[in-house]
Amino acid sequence: MKGEMKKRLALLSILLVAGLAMAGIATAFGAGNLLKFAGKEISAVAMNDQLKIYEDGKLVKEITLPKGEYTIETSGYKIVFRKMTKEEIEKAQLEYEKELNKWLEIVNKDSRIQELTNEKGIQSKDVISAITGNGDEVTLMVKVEGKYYKITIDLNSKTVKSVEEQSSDRIEICYGPGCNK
Repeated sequence: MKGEMKKRLALLSILLVAGLAMAGIATAFGAGNLLKFAGKEISAVAMNDQLKIYEDGKLVKEITLPKGEYTIETSGYKIVFRKMTKEEIEKAQLEYEKELNKWLEIVNKDSRIQELTNEKGIQSKDVISAITGNGDEVTLMVKVEGKYYKITIDLNSKTVKSVEEQSSDRIEICYGPGCNK
């Protein structure tokens, strides 16, 4: 019994020393750098019938999309473009109009918007795009008297967080680590 216990302790000691030696060698050769992942900026731009995918600002893929309406779904590190049926398009348009009316009601209560529009408010025809983020926020791009504005709405408090004049109607949204939010 004592002999077997000594063998087990000797084996455990050998494994411990071997593990420490391997860790020391890995550290010396910089194996820790192998565990770091370089962040890449990926963007997808859809214009007309072209989908262009950029990696760190360089065009890596250009795809011609068949005519139709598409949904864009994101999950983790995945972007999915899915073609919509006629019924899905009609349903999505109704839902969008309903949501847009709620957002415009919040926006038009804001004093900055009232001042900006001479108390006329933002109309649905003024909205160029609407982007829903994490469910707590909506970003609207609107055009008022020839100028573009990015309006961020906090849906929890039902208030306008910010109104920023923009040089164009393009909105850039960043999600995840490395974003300046």
